[in-house]
Amino acid sequence: MKKNLLYQHSADSIIERIKKLQPGNKAVWGKMNATEMLLHANLCNEEIFTSVSSRRSTSFKQYLLRIIALYLAPHFKKGIKGDSLKETTGKIETLKFEEQKEKFIALIKKFPEYKQPIRLFHIAFGNLSTREWGIAAYKHMDHHLRQFGV
Repeated sequence: MKKNLLYQHSADSIIERIKKLQPGNKAVWGKMNATEMLLHANLCNEEIFTSVSSRRSTSFKQYLLRIIALYLAPHFKKGIKGDSLKETTGKIETLKFEEQKEKFIALIKKFPEYKQPIRLFHIAFGNLSTREWGIAAYKHMDHHLRQFGV
């Protein structure tokens, strides 16, 4: 079974890993520090719960990328560029680490409790089902936790 943040055990595993993250953890790849990564993850997860995005057409390229990234590849690739609107390098003070960590945990706890359809259009994958959003969110959080060695 694919790990999916909509499932309690997957959300719990991410929360257990994030508890090990410290402000001094250095990134294995990328430019973000731990606080910036938490802000980035929080912005992405907040958008999943708050956006009422209209459905757009999914391109063939997006469809193929979705199949590869969500179902075939074990992890998201290191160093892959995301949405520039969620670029957080240099946009938050390291002193906000604990605040961002608490927010991260609260947002992850929302996933298994969330019973509404997720209709957000994904910039790289196009239209995703709610189940696919759970998989994508898990892989995204796993990606950044691996980035910081947790």
